Amino acid sequence: MNNTLLHQYEISPFCAKVRRVLQLKGLDYQVHNIGALGSQLGEVKRLSPQGKLPVLEFGGERLADSSLIVRELERRFPAVVPLIPDDEQQRAQVHLWEDWADESLYFLEVYLRFAVKENRSYWAGRVCAADPAWFSAIARPIVPATMMKQLKAQGMGRKSLAQVLTELDQHLQMLNALLYERDWLVGEQITLADIAVAVQLQAIAATPQGKQALLAYPDVQLWLARSGEEPEV
Repeated sequence: MNNTLLHQYEISPFCAKVRRVLQLKGLDYQVHNIGALGSQLGEVKRLSPQGKLPVLEFGGERLADSSLIVRELERRFPAVVPLIPDDEQQRAQVHLWEDWADESLYFLEVYLRFAVKENRSYWAGRVCAADPAWFSAIARPIVPATMMKQLKAQGMGRKSLAQVLTELDQHLQMLNALLYERDWLVGEQITLADIAVAVQLQAIAATPQGKQALLAYPDVQLWLARSGEEPEV
C-alpha cells in the first residue's frame, strides 16, 4: 500500500523538484493538488506552519519545504541515484545552484506567468484548476494581482518585460557556456543542482517568451531534456 502523499500546487516548480526526486529514487507516490480555495480556507497552513507547499507525507512523518524534503529523501535513500555529492566542494556547488534557482530563476518564471498580460488568464486558470468552478470564476481575476503584489515587493515586478528577458538571456548564456561539452552542472552525474535549475527553466519554457528565449541555447535544451521531470504516466 502506497502511503507517500505529496500535497502540492500543481504548477509550482518547487513541487516539481520533489516529484523529480521521487521519480529518480524510484518511490511510488500520490499527489493531492491544492488550489486557491484550499489556500483561502487554511488547508495549506494546517499542513505546514510556514503556509507553503510542497508538503510530503512519508513514513508516518510530514515533511515541509522542497529543499528539506529532498535532503531527507537523500538521507533515507542515499544509494539510489545519489543527488548530493559526498565531496565537500561539489556539495557546496550543489547548494549554490539550488539557491540561485530558487531565489533568482523562480521570480523570472512568476513574472512571465503573471506580469505579461497575454499570459495571465491561462496561468490564473492553472492556479485554480483544483478548485470548484464557482470559486474559480471568482478567483481567476484576482490571482494575477496577488502574484504581482509579491513580485513588486521582491523587485522583479518593477521591471519591464524587456529588462526581464535581458536578465533571462544573461542567465541562459551563462548556463550554455558552462554546459559546453558537459552533461551535468556538478560532477559526472545528475545532482540536485540539475534538478533545481531544470524545474525552474521548465516552468519558464512553458511561457511563449521563455520558450523563445531558450531556442538560442542548444546545450541548455539538451541538458534540460536530460535533467527535467518525467511526464506522469
